[in-house]
Amino acid sequence: MLIMAVYFIARGVYPFGNSSVLTVDMGQQYIDFYAYFRSTVFGHPGQLFYSFSNALGGDMYGTFAYYLLSPYNLVLLLFPKTMLDVAVAVMTLLKYGSAGLAMAYYLKTTGWRSWWLPAWGTAYALSGWMLANQLNLMWFDGAICLPLIAVALANLVAGRRPFAYIGWLAAAIVVNYYIAFMLCLFLVGYFGYEVVRQWAGWRWFARQTARFAAASMAAAGLAAVIVIPTLVQLRLGKGTYTTTDFHWRFEYAPYRQLGKFMLGAFNFDQMPSGQANVFIGAIGVLGAVLFFTQRTIPVRERLFAAGWSLFLTLSVMVEPLDLLWHGLQFPSWYPYRFSFVICFWLLVLAGRALQGQPTGLTWWQMLLTLGLVLAVVATVWLNLAHFSYLTEWQVGASALFGIAAVILLTIRHDGRAATAAIFAMFMVIDSTANMVTTLNQLSYISHSDYHTYTESLRAGVAHIQAADSGTYRIGKTVTRTKNDAMQVGYMGTDQFNSMMAPPTVQLFEDLGQSENDGFVGYTNGTVITDALLDLKYWLTPRPTPAVATGFLPSSGARPDVSRYDELGRTGDLIVSRNPNALGLGFVASTDILKTKRAANLAMLNQELILTHLAGQPYRSLFDLQTMTGPKLHDATIKKQTQVVTKVTDGATVTYTFTAPTTDPYYLQLPVAFSDNVVTLTQNGTDLPIPDSFRSSILLNVTPTAPGEKQTLTLTLQKSTANLTDVALYRLNAAATTALLTPLRQNPWHITHRSDTSLRGTVTVEAKHKLLMTTIPAVPGWRVTVDGQPATISKALKYFIAIRLKPGQHTVTMTYRPPALGLGAAISLASAALVGAWWWCTPTGRHRKHS
Repeated sequence: MLIMAVYFIARGVYPFGNSSVLTVDMGQQYIDFYAYFRSTVFGHPGQLFYSFSNALGGDMYGTFAYYLLSPYNLVLLLFPKTMLDVAVAVMTLLKYGSAGLAMAYYLKTTGWRSWWLPAWGTAYALSGWMLANQLNLMWFDGAICLPLIAVALANLVAGRRPFAYIGWLAAAIVVNYYIAFMLCLFLVGYFGYEVVRQWAGWRWFARQTARFAAASMAAAGLAAVIVIPTLVQLRLGKGTYTTTDFHWRFEYAPYRQLGKFMLGAFNFDQMPSGQANVFIGAIGVLGAVLFFTQRTIPVRERLFAAGWSLFLTLSVMVEPLDLLWHGLQFPSWYPYRFSFVICFWLLVLAGRALQGQPTGLTWWQMLLTLGLVLAVVATVWLNLAHFSYLTEWQVGASALFGIAAVILLTIRHDGRAATAAIFAMFMVIDSTANMVTTLNQLSYISHSDYHTYTESLRAGVAHIQAADSGTYRIGKTVTRTKNDAMQVGYMGTDQFNSMMAPPTVQLFEDLGQSENDGFVGYTNGTVITDALLDLKYWLTPRPTPAVATGFLPSSGARPDVSRYDELGRTGDLIVSRNPNALGLGFVASTDILKTKRAANLAMLNQELILTHLAGQPYRSLFDLQTMTGPKLHDATIKKQTQVVTKVTDGATVTYTFTAPTTDPYYLQLPVAFSDNVVTLTQNGTDLPIPDSFRSSILLNVTPTAPGEKQTLTLTLQKSTANLTDVALYRLNAAATTALLTPLRQNPWHITHRSDTSLRGTVTVEAKHKLLMTTIPAVPGWRVTVDGQPATISKALKYFIAIRLKPGQHTVTMTYRPPALGLGAAISLASAALVGAWWWCTPTGRHRKHS
């Protein structure tokens, strides 16, 4: 904790500067979940189960299980909502300290004492895995629990009471089931190691195996109230991405793993792909090697450790084994997430080896370790071009640490009082040097950017909520993260979440919105989608802010929003009201139940949805317009294919048009433009293009006034771009309004809303009508009409719809996570069985190998 605190202060982490610990997913995702956690505890307990801020609405129980069940999150409650980045820094320090303490405790139970304990603890807490995943703070809890579970498992194998093992394993599963899955796989091998180390015959082995299996199942049973409902959500979402097609092959040349034993073996490019982060310092690595040369360790123990070490080594290189550790899913970024168990395992072997050799190395052990250091350094040095995250000085410094470690191990004599202190100093310096080198390669969000943006958004939302206490969604054209709605607390549209349900992603794709497997973003809506999704209010930047924020990043151009009704202004934002918003529910034609969405045809889908909701025959609402162009600059084009190839970095393609009406105009960009193929300006002003989309999208290019010439310039960022599907469309505003107006006449008047329920009245005036909502139809919702259970229909294969007879009705909707009752019952039954086990096995009945 002290080492990391000094580093944070030196890096200027607020309040010691204007930096923070927010980077990549920590800044773009988790910080908003932490704000949501704080809000849940302070007054909104129902948010544990469901959130209308999760995209268009979604389950949160599985999200809590993955992100938010760490007891360290209680630190968030001690800080005001304006200083959550500081709370995250404190949590980070506590978790580093806890990991070191847990490892030190493990070593103490094996006989180590004195300065050796902080030495080993620091090597584990500042290991390569911990540093590389500092931004994935929820994973740290598994690494903290591992040494404690290992101690308890060793005691279980020794015949002692199993309850510490059951408790710590259950805790690990509860706080983060994902990392606990990897931990459980490792425990199978670690149990084998402890059995071999403590071997007392086959009958004893059978008895201990049965106790291990029973205790493990008891731990899983205690955690069932979390795990069972989460498994249901995984089956509906992330579990659908399970890989069944794999190949028995090395994922990279094995020698490339050697680079991860060097100082600072990490950079931003290693986040999406790379090798396992297993740095533990020179003493730890050489100690693990010496384990296999230590004659005081039984041969059977060394043989088993060799086999398990080989399996772990192959796991970070061979595709099917890598998949096994990750639950048969290739990780999206952060590869080899299980490598914390390798760091722990290497330190276990090193501790066991060095404990049995307190007076230094033999001459042949010295030559072996020195030769190993030189061989690894030479391999990396000669192939330095393949290690983009390493420099010559890093390899040279690593060589010096390795040689110094060999010298220390050779002259070691534990009879001298200073030996432990010298080793501790060396190991701490080694770990600290790696930490500084590693973390210095990352950049962080400034405290002011996080704070000023969040407070500007909070002020805008507060302005809306003060004027309207009803139920509605809020849209905006500024975005810091896709979880802004959770950070501030309102019903939005976006979400970035590993538990993202595929149907939500598919809906956004079919509506022409930004999306990927893990996120959705409403960045380029139209008048139709604004009305359908009940985006009743909009926040847009003021042309001249009353207060200079310096950080209001644009998410998309929506000049048509300026034609909505202005409600007011805050220091930075304009608040507008959408007169076309249909409400979260409204009466519509049953024709919508037959509507099928078309792939990669966003305009057609919007036209079909609106006309069928109105009970009208399909008609076109988007009219193709003429553009002049393309005019090329420093680029060539193949007329037959419309493929443009850039000649220089300044290559551009220009179109022009003039709009004779005030109707909204949209530029269609093909899916081929995804992933930053081009950038776009309109009359010299940048128009943001979403980073990722898998369907054609419509960018709003509505002129500020009709009759003005508009110039659209595409700048090529990649070598080629296909212009085939680039087109300009005008939305027929009059026809669209004519279809929306009757749909607004009979809304669902919501009189009560909690985090997990809605109740309101609706009037149906004719047959063949239904209550159409834009609430996702996911398992867990129950609906009653006038107090009687009602059948849920699914509109557009996504939204809840309820068929209604003519008349006035009270419609109530409630949500409960599927299988929550089953999980709770299993946990209660498991607790009873564990209690009976405890009652029947008093402490005095246990002895070693009993």
